[in-house]
Order: sequence, then structure tokens, then C-alpha cells
Amino acid sequence: MTDSTSSVNKHTFALKLIALFSVVRWYNILLTVLAQYISAFVFIRHSHGSYSLILTDFKLHGIVLASIFSIAAGFIINNFYDFEKDLINRPQNTLFNRIISKKTSLNLYIAFNILALLIAYLSSFKIGVFFTAFISALWIYSHKLQKIFFIKEFTAAMLSITCFFAVLLHYNTFYTFIFVYGAYFLSIVYARELIKQFLNYTGDKVLQIQSIPVVLGLQTAKSFIYFVMVLSLLLGVGIIAYEGLITKNYFVLLSSMITVISFGLIEKSRYKVVHTIFKIVIVMGIFNLLTFLF
Repeated sequence: MTDSTSSVNKHTFALKLIALFSVVRWYNILLTVLAQYISAFVFIRHSHGSYSLILTDFKLHGIVLASIFSIAAGFIINNFYDFEKDLINRPQNTLFNRIISKKTSLNLYIAFNILALLIAYLSSFKIGVFFTAFISALWIYSHKLQKIFFIKEFTAAMLSITCFFAVLLHYNTFYTFIFVYGAYFLSIVYARELIKQFLNYTGDKVLQIQSIPVVLGLQTAKSFIYFVMVLSLLLGVGIIAYEGLITKNYFVLLSSMITVISFGLIEKSRYKVVHTIFKIVIVMGIFNLLTFLF
């Protein structure tokens, strides 16, 4: 009986661990970590420093760890507030994630935030203040801003790239090309957030949650996505026209072409396909940072 009970406990623990990784969207966290370390390589390259400095840069590692815990906490609290909507839109995943109780979720949310702040303030005071503001913004987004259409989509896009700026703050580096490239990348992330609202349309409508498709209607919301994508295209064309088709701008050209193709897919209401495509484009954009080394 003891061996049987032990086996069941181990199996339950394993399921809860898998569910936790699902809730905190480990793949999003991994992409953030990659973006931060790649960015650090780029900044050191442009300041003519040695790449080996990254290995002993404990402040940078602190920023990465604080990002991991704070983003994980953000996903946990977001999952907590979105339970009813996700139960309609993604019933199987949501029920699996519910293996972790609400009480455990809240305890993990608090623990992860405490760890994030502790690591951040040990790194430096300004990094600590940065993550205090970031964690507060994540809570405000989940608790308040998710109820306000238009604002919630743009805020979600902004928050998804915020940890990148912690690395900028650490190196005290503000190159023009970083903000131009960041603005273009943000336009892609924002378009993806808008497309995600179409995937969540059923749950939002049933629960009367304000989102752009629910408030404006599907056709008007499509027009708004087209508008955002056109702005993204114009920014991409502007980057290429100003800098030329150099190595780091191949991504801009390719993602612009993909954006054009996505117009037709959106018109046919192939939202899941477009959402997946934009996910891939975002991953490509992160790895494209490596081209800034050359």
C-alpha cells in the first residue's frame, strides 16, 4: 500500500509540475531569456567589449532570473482571472491547468514575485525599481486593464517586450536602431495580440468581456487589424529604404512579405493559422538580433 501511495503521489506531483509549466508558458519565458542574452551580446559588441564579460555579469543574470519569475507570476495571475473565458475557448488545456488549485496558484504568484524582487534589488537598486514597476503593471493589466478594449491589447503587446528594456537599463545603452527595430517588432507583436482576440471571441462574447471584435464587430475589427498591419508594412519599408537591404533587414523584408500574405488569410477568417504564423515571425525576430553582431 505504501509503495502504491508513493507512486500515486509521484504521478500527481509530475502532473502538477507539467500543468505549472503550461500555465507559466515556459516557451514564452525561454524566448524572453534568449532575447535578453542575445541583446547583451549585441550591446557588448557595439561597445567593443569582450563577450566573456557576460559570463561574470551577475547583474545581467539577475535580470534574467527576475524576468523568469516575474513573467511566470504574470502568467499565473492572468490564468487565474481568465479561467472562465479560457474554459470556453480552450476547455481541455484549461481543465488540465486546473490541476493546480487556486490557492496554490496564488501562493506561487506571491512567491515568484517575492523572488523576482529580491533578485532584482540584489542586482541593483534601479533594476529593483524597474521590476517593481513591471510586476505592478502585470497585476494592473490582469486585474483592471483586461476589461478595457483596445487598451488591453496594446498593453499586452508592450508588456511582452518590457523585460528587454531591463537589459538596456543595465548597460545604459540607447542606440537609435534599437528603438526603430523595437517599434517594428512591437507592431508585429501588437498585430498578433489583435488576432488572438478573434480566437478568444466566443468566450469574450458569452461572458460579455470587452474586446475589439466584441465591441466593434468582426468586420470592423478586421479593418482595424488591416490598419495596424499597413502601419507595420510602412515602418518596414521605411527601415529598408533608409538603411538598404543589409543583412539585419532581411527579417524586415521577409516579415513584411508574410504580413501581406496574412491579409488574405484574415479575410478568410483563418485566425489560428495567422496567429501561428505571427508566432513564428516573432521567434525569427528574436534570433534576427544575432545579425546586429556583424
